[in-house]
Amino acid sequence: MKQFLLTLLVSAVFLFAQSGFFINNSGIHVPGARTLSPGDLFIMGGFEMASSNKPASIEGYIVDENGNKRDLTKSPSNSVIGYVGYGILDYLEVGLNVSVHYDGDAGGTRLKGLGFGDLGLLVRAQLPNQSLRDLFNAAAALEVFLPTGTNEKGLRPRHLWYIHKGGYTNSYSAADLAVAGTLYLTMNIHRNINWNNYAGILRNIENGENIFIWGTGINLFPYEWVSLVLETSGETRIRSKDIFQGFLNDQLRFSPGLKLRLPKFTTLSINADLGMDLFRKRKVSRGQAITIKNKGHEYSYTVPGSPPIAVSIKLSRTFDLSGRIEDYKQRLNSCPKSGRTLKENKYRCAPDEDSDGIADDLDKCPDTPPEVLIDESGCPFDNDEDGVPDYMDECSDTKQGYPVDEFGCIRDADKDGIPDELDKCPKSAPGEQVNDRGCILDTDEDGIPDIQDSCPNTPSGLMVNKYGCFLDRDEDGVPDEWDQCPTSMPKEIVNTYGCPIDSDEDGVPDNVDKCENTPTGVKVDRLGCRVDTDRDGVFDEEDECPATPENAPVDKRGCPIDSDKDGIFDYLDNCPNTLEGTEVDQNGCPIREKQNLDKIARRIQFHKGTDKPLNSAYTAFSDVVSIMRHNKQIAIEIQCSVKPGEAMVPQALSEARATVIYEFLVNKGISDERLRASGFGLQLPSNVGGHAKLNPVGVRLLPHKFVKE
Repeated sequence: MKQFLLTLLVSAVFLFAQSGFFINNSGIHVPGARTLSPGDLFIMGGFEMASSNKPASIEGYIVDENGNKRDLTKSPSNSVIGYVGYGILDYLEVGLNVSVHYDGDAGGTRLKGLGFGDLGLLVRAQLPNQSLRDLFNAAAALEVFLPTGTNEKGLRPRHLWYIHKGGYTNSYSAADLAVAGTLYLTMNIHRNINWNNYAGILRNIENGENIFIWGTGINLFPYEWVSLVLETSGETRIRSKDIFQGFLNDQLRFSPGLKLRLPKFTTLSINADLGMDLFRKRKVSRGQAITIKNKGHEYSYTVPGSPPIAVSIKLSRTFDLSGRIEDYKQRLNSCPKSGRTLKENKYRCAPDEDSDGIADDLDKCPDTPPEVLIDESGCPFDNDEDGVPDYMDECSDTKQGYPVDEFGCIRDADKDGIPDELDKCPKSAPGEQVNDRGCILDTDEDGIPDIQDSCPNTPSGLMVNKYGCFLDRDEDGVPDEWDQCPTSMPKEIVNTYGCPIDSDEDGVPDNVDKCENTPTGVKVDRLGCRVDTDRDGVFDEEDECPATPENAPVDKRGCPIDSDKDGIFDYLDNCPNTLEGTEVDQNGCPIREKQNLDKIARRIQFHKGTDKPLNSAYTAFSDVVSIMRHNKQIAIEIQCSVKPGEAMVPQALSEARATVIYEFLVNKGISDERLRASGFGLQLPSNVGGHAKLNPVGVRLLPHKFVKE
């Protein structure tokens, strides 16, 4: 007993305490409902820190008894905390928590400094719900806080019950005896999730104040080496009005954290505490007005219900001291398992006629032979659940549901592994593969046993050959029953219906189609290409003139082009550049030669290798001037070329000749806005309007509508 008390005393000296309530290995601020096992000693120690850029006072200052304001800057708050618990009996433990606190900047007052917290004593009992312990655990605790803490140090009250209405407040102590009654409930939702909850009432005896204390938290992977903990906990005064505001403002914190399970029953916890003022603007109306007394001096200010943010780290370990109650355990273990309580049994063993360790009041098989292995109900094990206990079972691995004989073995006359009672084919040959009905195995049910079936996965309902493969006369991979085109060619690509694939649906299979992606509905030839009967470049379904002569220039509708609009199509027009409105003959040439720009252009000749026109060319120049004077709506493009061998640089000479004509016309009063001169080296381009023929080397005059900008 002395050694046990010494252990408690040494643990207390370490000052390891949770700053408030009972704690165990489950959760961080919200413990589980399970108590320590008899003889287990649990020790926890840690460090908490609440520090921010904001001082403890919401106003940012404190007011002394003379009404003077003393400014605060940062007000860090630190606590060394700890708890020690001991399991006395099954479902019963006691605990002790103590703490040491430190507060920083106090506006030049003596409130800054180190101090002890109140000493907490705990007795806790767990409900012995053996039948429901896998679903939930429940416990109740009585906790007493002795006013042993320091009264004249600190800025930030550690608990709501330290703040007395109408009286003085202390940061580290209630300065009053406090008693709390608390209920705990743990829901074991899943192996990887449990839900801890507690709720209780704490009362300050002298001041008569009642505080509701509560907490709830989810533990993810509680039995793994790393656990995630998400908790909410708080303290609030019991009041008749403004209940919701009091709930938010008194003290409320959200605590995410991690627990790491280390060797030798050691656990490391790391968490953050997030107060309501982290999520909203700090207001004096939401805080707690307090007055602290130190050496006869009074200081008044307002503090938030919880610091905006705090962090803590805790280390705990469980020690097995069960040897101190070994005699108690041996007494209980020497007795059979019984439904009787210890009080009723008075520590005497309950009757056990078959001496199997299960008392008669719980033994469902009271006549079990000696030395037979039994389950918790006192019955011999029957691992294959065939109704024959293992110690009598000669066939211990019988398939579940198979009827057996008195020795636990199935009756099987044809030795195919199927009991005679279930065998639909009781005369199968030895060594044959059979199904669960005892008949030859035919997995795809096509009438061909698997041992002979070359196609063991034939779809149901298809006719098969003697090898178990479906019939496919055209060898396209589609069964005859599904084949809508049973005469497709060998190696032809077909669809699921056995028909040749025609991706563009033009009636020509893909393997023949030379023109893929033909538009829907158009006429195609035997190669799947669109038809152009007159070969004018316009497909038949778009051709409004389907009988155009071959190579005749056509427009986008497939009709012959009449570039100069003289009524003669370009492919028949020997004078494709006739001025609009000019009377032409059947060949498209002006009846009057002086209106025929093509013939006038042929009369323009130059001395070989030079840009000097022949004398006869000036008559042609004058004819052009006459035409442009009488047709002021047109403009002329002068195009020139040279014959091979005429010049070292044909392009330069052709441009020079075009310039000569251009300048002559300008000098005769033709506006330069109506003229354009171009040289084309050795060869003129094709005629405008798609005329197939090339103009002879020389000069060409192209008329255009004149539009003045």
